[in-house]
Amino acid sequence: METFDLGRLTDFDFEAVCKDLFELEFGVRLEIFTSGPDGGVDLRHLKGDDPALIVQCKHFHRSGRAKLLEHMRKVEAPKLGELTPGRYVLATSVELSRAAKDKLYALLTPFVNSPGDIYGKDELDALLRKHDQVVKRHLRLWLTSATVLNSLLSKSIVTRSQDLAERVDETLRTYAETGSRAAALRLLEDQHVCVIAGAPGVGKTTLSHVLCAHYLSQGYELVEVSEDVEEANRLWNSAAPQLFYYDDFLGQTAIDEKLGKNEDGRLISLMERVSRAPAKRFLLTTREYILAQAQQRYERLDRHRFDIMTCVLDVTDYTYRARASLLYNHVSASSFPASTKSVFAAPAVYTPIVEHENFNPRVIAVTLAQAGRYAKGDIAAEIVANLNDPRRVWDHIVNYQLDASDVRLLKMILSFVSRVRMDTLQDVWIASGGSLRDFRGSLKVLDGTMLRSARQGEFVFAEFHNPSVRDYMRDHISSDPAEMKDFVSGMQFFEQAETLWSMLSSGGAWDVRQSLCRCLPDAEGVLERVFRTKVLNTPGHYYAHDDAHRALIYMQLGAALESQRVHDIGWRSIREDEVISEAWEHETIAKILTFLRDSEHSELRNFLPIAVDQAAIWLEGTDLSTWGLLTDALQFASLLSDYGDADDAYETISHLIDDYAESALVSWAELGEASSYQLPVMEEIFRYYEVGNGDRYKFDDEMYDTARARVEAATPPRTPPANRRRPGGAARSAALNEPEKEAVARMMATLAPGKK
Repeated sequence: METFDLGRLTDFDFEAVCKDLFELEFGVRLEIFTSGPDGGVDLRHLKGDDPALIVQCKHFHRSGRAKLLEHMRKVEAPKLGELTPGRYVLATSVELSRAAKDKLYALLTPFVNSPGDIYGKDELDALLRKHDQVVKRHLRLWLTSATVLNSLLSKSIVTRSQDLAERVDETLRTYAETGSRAAALRLLEDQHVCVIAGAPGVGKTTLSHVLCAHYLSQGYELVEVSEDVEEANRLWNSAAPQLFYYDDFLGQTAIDEKLGKNEDGRLISLMERVSRAPAKRFLLTTREYILAQAQQRYERLDRHRFDIMTCVLDVTDYTYRARASLLYNHVSASSFPASTKSVFAAPAVYTPIVEHENFNPRVIAVTLAQAGRYAKGDIAAEIVANLNDPRRVWDHIVNYQLDASDVRLLKMILSFVSRVRMDTLQDVWIASGGSLRDFRGSLKVLDGTMLRSARQGEFVFAEFHNPSVRDYMRDHISSDPAEMKDFVSGMQFFEQAETLWSMLSSGGAWDVRQSLCRCLPDAEGVLERVFRTKVLNTPGHYYAHDDAHRALIYMQLGAALESQRVHDIGWRSIREDEVISEAWEHETIAKILTFLRDSEHSELRNFLPIAVDQAAIWLEGTDLSTWGLLTDALQFASLLSDYGDADDAYETISHLIDDYAESALVSWAELGEASSYQLPVMEEIFRYYEVGNGDRYKFDDEMYDTARARVEAATPPRTPPANRRRPGGAARSAALNEPEKEAVARMMATLAPGKK
C-alpha cells in the first residue's frame, strides 16, 4: 500500500494539497486565504454569509502529536465559538492514535461531526490513494512518494553511486516549478534526447534530477554516465526501459580538454541509437556557451540537430512566483529555527531578493547553506549582497575560515580539468611535499562544502561541489600573482599544465594571462619539467596520451604567454619526434598545420610541407570503416590539399565514399529496413549527395530512387520542436499582477510563527 512522505511538503504545499483533496472529497469549492492571521480558517466554504465548512490545516510533522494537541487546546479550540461553522474539519500531517483522535474530538465538539472529520496522516494517505489526480498535480508530493524514493534507492544500476541518489533526494526537497520541466519532458518524449543548457547556477542539474525522478517513477532504470558514452553502451539493456544521464557532458570550462578520441562521433551515435529506441531516454546538461564552442570545434556536433533537442534555461524567464518559490523552498527546507525563517515572511525582506536583476538559484542555496556565520537578521541582506557580487559567496570562507593546507587542496583540485581520482590526488599531494595528515584533515574540512567526493565503481573521485567553486578559485588565483605562482609551482604532471591552456581559452582568460605573465620564469621552469611526465588516470584528460596534442598545447601556451621557451618545447617535439604521423585525430593535426602556416617564424612556415606529408601518412593509416569516418577524412584531405600536395589522398577518399554509398543504396533498395546500414547513416548519405557533394548521377537512377523512397518511408515524422526558451524577462514583468503577488504573499506568510 503506497504511503506519502507528507513531512517533505512545505507548509504552503500542505495547504494546497488539502484544498485539492477536500474539494474533491466534499464536492464544494474551498477558498484559500492570503497572508495575515487566519483566525482559525485556512480553507472555507460559505453558505450565504455563514461558513458552512471550515478546514484547518496543521502541518505539525516536525513538532509532533503532543505539540499539536497543546496548540489545538490553547489556540484553535477557543476560536470556534466565535466562528460557529456548520462543520469543522481538521487535517494534519501528524500520525494520530485512537486516543489522540478522541482527545481532539472532545476539544472540537460540537463543530466536528464525528471523529471522521479529524484527518491524520493515515487518513490523508488514503485520500491521496483515492484521488490520484491530486498526487499527479503536486510534483513534490508525487516525486517524494515512498514508491519513487524506494525505487531510487533500490535499483542497482541507478545508483552506481549512492551519491547520485542522495543528490536527487536533496533536490526534490527544494525544487520549484519554473515551466522548464514540461518543455524538457516534451523533448524527452518526442525526441528521446534532451540537452539542458544554460548559464552557471541557473538550475540545469536541479531540473535534470527532477526529470530523473520522474522517469524512475515510470519504472525506468537510471544509468549515470560520468566519463564517456561507452559507459552507456556497456550498460545498455534492450529488455529494460532506461534513462541515461550525463551531467556536464562537455565539461565545466573550455571544450578543448573534454571529449576523448572520436568521442564526438560516439556521442552522436548514442543519441541516434536512443532516438530510435522506444524505451530509452538520454538526458544531458551543459553550459550554453560550451555547447556553442563544441559545435564550432567538432563538425559532427555542428551538423547534429541540437536545436530541436535543447531546452535552454534562463533566469530572466523565471516568473515572479517561480523565483519566490525557489527562495521559499530553500528557506522552508533549511534547519533554521522558526524565528529565523519568519524573517523571510515580510515582503520588505523577500521582494529585493525575488526581483534582483542577478537572481540566481545557486547563490541563494549556497548563501543559506553558509548562514551559520550570520546573525539571523542578516541572512536576507547577505543573499542580496551575494547577488550583487557572487564572489562573496566563497570569499569569506577562503579568506577567513580555511587553513593554508585547505586552500592548497582547492588549488590542487583546480589544477585538474575535471574530477580526479582520490588516490591520484593523494599521490600528487604527497609528491609535492604535503603530509598525509594534512591531506586527510583538509579533505574532511572541505568535503560537503566546497568539494564533493563520490564513489564510482571501485574508485573514489574528488571534484568541486559545483562549478561556481571552480570559477571562484580561478578568479582567486588570477587576482593575486603570489597565489598564481604557488598554483603553478605545485604542478607535477602534463595534465596540470594542460589546465593552464584550458583556463586561457575560457572565461576570465585575460586575468589568468596577466597573472601568469607576472610569474613567467617560474611557469616556464614548471612547464619544461612536466612536458613528458607519465599520463595520469584522470577523467577529462584523454589527450594527454597524444604527443601531438602535448606539442600543440605547448606551442599555443607559448604564443599566449609570449614565451619562446615554452613554445619551443612543443615545436621541437613536432620537428624532431615526427608526432604528427602518430596523432590521435585529424582535428589536432589540422590545428598544428594552421599554427605552422600562421606563425611569424619562417622556420615553422617552411616546415609546413613536411608536416603535410606526415599528415598524409597519418591519413593513409586512419580507420575509414564508417560513413562518419569517411566524410571526416575527406574534409581533412581537402584541408591538406589547401596546405600542400594532397590531391591524391582527396581523390582516393572520394572514391571510397562513393563505393560505401553505392553499397548502402543497393542494400536499402533491396532490403529496406532489414539492411545492415542504419537509417541515420542513409539520411546522411542522401544529404551528402543532394546538396552538391559527390556525383549522385554515377548511381543507377532507379536504385537510388527506390532506396530514397524506402528511407523516407522508414523515417518517423518529426514533431515540431518546442520553443527552446520560455517568454523573456519583459513578458515576465508584464505578467506580474496583484493575484500573483497575493499568492506569493500567502506562501511566504506560512514561514511566520503560528502558521503551520
